[in-house]
Amino acid sequence: MADGEPLELEDLGGYVVHATDGDVGEVAQDDLSTGDRYLLIATGPWIFHRTVLVPATVVDHVDHRDQAVYLRCTRDAIRDAPEYREDRSHREELDVWYGKPLGLGGGGGGH
Repeated sequence: MADGEPLELEDLGGYVVHATDGDVGEVAQDDLSTGDRYLLIATGPWIFHRTVLVPATVVDHVDHRDQAVYLRCTRDAIRDAPEYREDRSHREELDVWYGKPLGLGGGGGGH
């Protein structure tokens, strides 16, 4: 994702999400409830239908033609990330998990 380019969440519902080493699920249809800095990802059966919240800083780029979101983290980072909860402390936990400012490093982003 280019610096300064806003991430338009309302356009991404249903997009397939790819980590650096494979598919991880799709952007949930109700992603607008997460605010403008996060994507809500439904992982599907590969990790027991978990839902994870991913900071927009982890998004590498979006391909609107193919309806795909590409992340700068691995499938392991998504699998091991805390499951989505609707509270503010969860977002702070995720910022630490994925690392700042580039979504790399942190607890799971470097997996």
